[in-house]
Amino acid sequence: MSTDHLSAWDEVRRLADEVEVQTHLASMDARDRWREIQPRLEGLEQAIVHSGEHTGDVVIAELRAVRDALRGLRDELVLQARGDFAHGW
Repeated sequence: MSTDHLSAWDEVRRLADEVEVQTHLASMDARDRWREIQPRLEGLEQAIVHSGEHTGDVVIAELRAVRDALRGLRDELVLQARGDFAHGW
């Protein structure tokens, strides 16, 4: 896997860890979205492990899709937390 793809995978793992922690305090909808992303994340990790240096376009596309889904969920959780904080939890 190229350095760029490793960097992208590192970002995906960091985002996943962050979102996982935040979903414990999140709405049911956010927890459901996290549960939908988790199997994709696990499948992606296995694909990366097995592909090694020859990561295919499909794996790269899924890496980007999972990253975007995690970013969207993280941003939603941050906005929700800000709203809860502003309203006194």
